[in-house]
Amino acid sequence: MSTETSTTITRAADLKQVPWRNGQGMTTEIALGGSPDDFTWRVSLAEVAQSGDFSAFPGIDRIIVLIEGPSMRLQLPGHTQVLRTDEPFAFDGGVPVQCTVDQPTRDLNVMTRRGAARATLDVLVLVAGAPPLVVPASGTVVLVVLEGQVRLADGDTDLQQGDVVVTEEQVGLTGGGRVAVARILPGPAGDQLGSAAGSRRQV
Repeated sequence: MSTETSTTITRAADLKQVPWRNGQGMTTEIALGGSPDDFTWRVSLAEVAQSGDFSAFPGIDRIIVLIEGPSMRLQLPGHTQVLRTDEPFAFDGGVPVQCTVDQPTRDLNVMTRRGAARATLDVLVLVAGAPPLVVPASGTVVLVVLEGQVRLADGDTDLQQGDVVVTEEQVGLTGGGRVAVARILPGPAGDQLGSAAGSRRQV
């Protein structure tokens, strides 16, 4: 792990796996604001090998995006949501959720404590040779390389699949691949639950 001012880079090999709260799977901790048992925000990556129930997180707003696999079906109270790759979906982390998959998948999760923080989540597709993509400074930004090779625009830092950048500064990205961008801001989540909470963009 290397740190420069308010930017922290964590390599994929240094990330830790922890059991799901309900014991039915494993998740990789990407970044955390606070302690594991009393966080203000959390970004993690889950491997879902089979259908089952999600862990319940009362008082937590949650955004999920499928990053590998063709689809995932979520059964929430009174609503069924089919997730497609790179399409974020926001929901109440405290409600019962049944997950159905036809084959193993991976998904990225952003959780925020209701009333204390809010979040957005986007998946960006970088095209090699294009001008740098500028991610503005606003709140805490968590960048996760999902695929390909990405370089910070300072020209000195190369990022591979699974590498993570946490920053409160403006950063520029070049290269080719897919990058998840989670932005954590103080304050309530508003009315985004049960809807898309971000987007997939090619830049």
